[in-house]
Amino acid sequence: MGVLDYADRQSKHILRRIFVEVLRRLQTIDALSNYSYIGFGAYQFIDFDLVHRSLGIERMTSIESDDALIERCRFNSPYRGIDILEGTAATVLPTLDWSGRCIVWLDYTQRLRTEEMADVQNVALRLQPGSVLAITLNCHPGADNKRRGDLESAVGAENVPIGISEAKLGDWGLAKTQRELTTALLHRTFADRGDGTGWQQLLNIYYRDGARMQMTAGVVDDPQLHPAIQACRFEDMTEVSFDAEPVVIEVPGLTVRERQALGKKLPTRSFKEFAGLPASAVEAHARFYRWLDAVG
Repeated sequence: MGVLDYADRQSKHILRRIFVEVLRRLQTIDALSNYSYIGFGAYQFIDFDLVHRSLGIERMTSIESDDALIERCRFNSPYRGIDILEGTAATVLPTLDWSGRCIVWLDYTQRLRTEEMADVQNVALRLQPGSVLAITLNCHPGADNKRRGDLESAVGAENVPIGISEAKLGDWGLAKTQRELTTALLHRTFADRGDGTGWQQLLNIYYRDGARMQMTAGVVDDPQLHPAIQACRFEDMTEVSFDAEPVVIEVPGLTVRERQALGKKLPTRSFKEFAGLPASAVEAHARFYRWLDAVG
């Protein structure tokens, strides 16, 4: 579940802002104050703070597996509405109240393994229609000639898709495969529920500040709720993806002066070298600048 400080990581910051904007659209389904939030707050509670302040969600649960950090987590908890539960996701998730709609962010720092797959299935079996599940995974491809073997060890050889080669697991290839595995698992799990619920993907984001990471997120649909989900108009956000095509966040580290100067030229569809920055860096910044904090 990790205790890394993401405060100065631009791509993670952008990801959070995009995710919260997607969640804001759930108001068409239900009042956001009726949702609860479940995640891994560690001792920084960055996501919890953002969810509470931006969406007004008050009922929040943070799962902490490191008993050496539990007192620090309790001290740093920013709001009394956060219930900090000690244990792993596997032990804590089945004990929670799943009777209402909730937002669950399984924000892992490691690659997909059978343990994470079990957590995903555990949550999917319990989520009410209109709830949201997000899964963050490390997707660093690993060493050459060991990628497929590592994947088989992590998720089970029987779960590795046919045709997956060492080459296909390079670059963002592991991200594509992990998304395929989790999505297939979610569809199977909802089908097994037999109650008409289903999984509709909303986000398929690859991002990198240092390590390659990915987020897959979606909403629990059912026939009665489908019109309300359609009314959310998630498709109006260019960052939303309903399929395997990812949104890739890789933004350059710019100085305040560079951001100020570029800001005077944005928005634009023409990208040229600027102040020693290549056109590719200008384009990457232009795509996501509005999700960053403003500069004076």
